[in-house]
Amino acid sequence: MAEPEVLGFEHMGLDPRLLQAVTDLGWSRPTLIQEKAIPLALEGKDLLARARTGSGKTAAYAIPMLQLLLHRKATGPVVEQAVRGLVLVPTKELARQAQSMIQQLAAYCARDIRVANVSAADDSASQRAVLMEKPDVVVGTPSRILSHLQQDSLKLRDSLELLVMDEADLLFSFGFEEELKSLLCHLPRIYQAFLMSATFNEDVQTLKELVLHNPVTLKLQESQLPGPEQLQQFQVVCATEEDKFLLLCALLKLSLVRGKSLIFVNTLERSYRLRLFLEQLGIPTCVLNGELPVRSRCHIISQFNQGLYDCVIATDTEVLGAPLKGKRRGKGPKGDRASDPEAGVARGIDFHHVCAVLNFDLPPTPEAYIHRAGR
Repeated sequence: MAEPEVLGFEHMGLDPRLLQAVTDLGWSRPTLIQEKAIPLALEGKDLLARARTGSGKTAAYAIPMLQLLLHRKATGPVVEQAVRGLVLVPTKELARQAQSMIQQLAAYCARDIRVANVSAADDSASQRAVLMEKPDVVVGTPSRILSHLQQDSLKLRDSLELLVMDEADLLFSFGFEEELKSLLCHLPRIYQAFLMSATFNEDVQTLKELVLHNPVTLKLQESQLPGPEQLQQFQVVCATEEDKFLLLCALLKLSLVRGKSLIFVNTLERSYRLRLFLEQLGIPTCVLNGELPVRSRCHIISQFNQGLYDCVIATDTEVLGAPLKGKRRGKGPKGDRASDPEAGVARGIDFHHVCAVLNFDLPPTPEAYIHRAGR
């Protein structure tokens, strides 16, 4: 039986400048989520889409957002420049990645579409200056966006047309429930909205009821993990804690695991302990976690992607004790930034050419395993 024909980008009615950007990115055909979501979004539908990390869901909302904004500028009445698109993400790194992807797709229409990330490490004054120029699309975490709305440096009530919540299943669990509800009070009554999520849970259902209007739900029939041709999974049982350290050493020193590796642990202390152990044995590594300043984290990810490091020891925020729904992290005397809900590692961060993901500590939930393995 012949496979159903995939709807290509060239048949979606996209602006030629977007098609050129897609070609430059090397995308010969859309992924499943892109094929299904883009035409529906261009019809003006609200979307609730489930797709795993690495499935191309950022482009699945960025392409129709850009197309709709370009079409409006080309055919609609001349109106004052204003923020028309808002992308909400749970972490600063995801904000940076979303901005980067949108800018790459807008490479040939940069004069017409401007994108700003207000969750970058810049100070508030410089962010306000950027927002005064009224970019077409603003990307940020709910807390940062709400802060600018409350300061009147960002106004959306009369201009917003498109709202995206990426990694929607994490927005509440990272402690943004109150910020999101307050933020929605600053939006117009009518706008098009997309919720993109790796899983459907009660939080996503709550967001659906708060944000979406008669949405189309996409539950794509694809594995939550890459297929066996891309991902092989192995389990090794160690009798003692010491055996785990020795096994990891053997895997790396004897090149039983080749290429670039991500090693996940469950606590901040454990990440530094493991790094000291490996470096004493001549295995250079770096540690990536929410305690580090955002510029340092971005720098480490960039160096890893460029091949300057072969091993990264990472902690994920859910394991580090991200606050439960509706609760923000405490600010104790030590200012524990390790549990910063905007600084997660396991979900959504783009690591390039990873050959192995090593779960030195067992993830606490199946979902956490999926997000680690999806790197």
